[in-house]
Amino acid sequence: MGKISLEYLDKIILYLPRIPLALVIIAAGWLTGKGWNKFYMKISKNSRIDPLARKYIGRFVYIAVFALSIIIALSVLGLNISPFIAGIGAGGLIIGFGVRETVADFSSGMMIFMYRPFKIGDYVKIGGVEGEIVAISPVNIELKGKDNKKILVPNRSAWGQIIYNFTREGKNIVTLQLAISEHVHDINEILKSFLENKGIDFKCFLTGVSVSGVNYTIYLEVPKEKIFATEEIIKNIWSALKDRNINATITFQS
Repeated sequence: MGKISLEYLDKIILYLPRIPLALVIIAAGWLTGKGWNKFYMKISKNSRIDPLARKYIGRFVYIAVFALSIIIALSVLGLNISPFIAGIGAGGLIIGFGVRETVADFSSGMMIFMYRPFKIGDYVKIGGVEGEIVAISPVNIELKGKDNKKILVPNRSAWGQIIYNFTREGKNIVTLQLAISEHVHDINEILKSFLENKGIDFKCFLTGVSVSGVNYTIYLEVPKEKIFATEEIIKNIWSALKDRNINATITFQS
């Protein structure tokens, strides 16, 4: 018993002088990580990087620096860190297998942050859902649907789908197909007289002529606050044409 106590005492005496240095290394790692996080957030404030992406990049580097300082501190104490690192690797594999979908969401989120196919406030269609983007996180995208319902789309699903972004410079681009029985020379003036009063810019192009009639494609630049009134706008266009005895078929193109 006395021999075992002496062995522990010898180890304490051996490690005791190293403890302050190990604590200093851990503290330095913590301060360095924190300092980097603040510095990075400051210098990237006016960059084009998404604010959420900046936050997570800074946080990731902080955690990595702090974890590295702990490993170095354990090494300074004279502890064998090889089993510790191996355990982290094995644990990482087990955890990674269990949360592989979350990892896929996170990696897809990084691609979204890098390429920025959309931003908060844009009106988009992703797969079979559409709505205004209200939040983007590392694992999912939150949309507000036409009925104000909350829609969560996993990042892995969004990145693997065709994404329609209807927003440009604060306006949503709505595409309409207009079919009428005969060519109308003043179609632009008719649309202009109605849409200008609504504060909606537009472009109208002749896209086809056949024995059954004439086809036009209309691009509406609808302000974001009016996007949910798109159906009403289409009905009003149809009524404006009907008032001029123009029979038209209007279809919404997504």
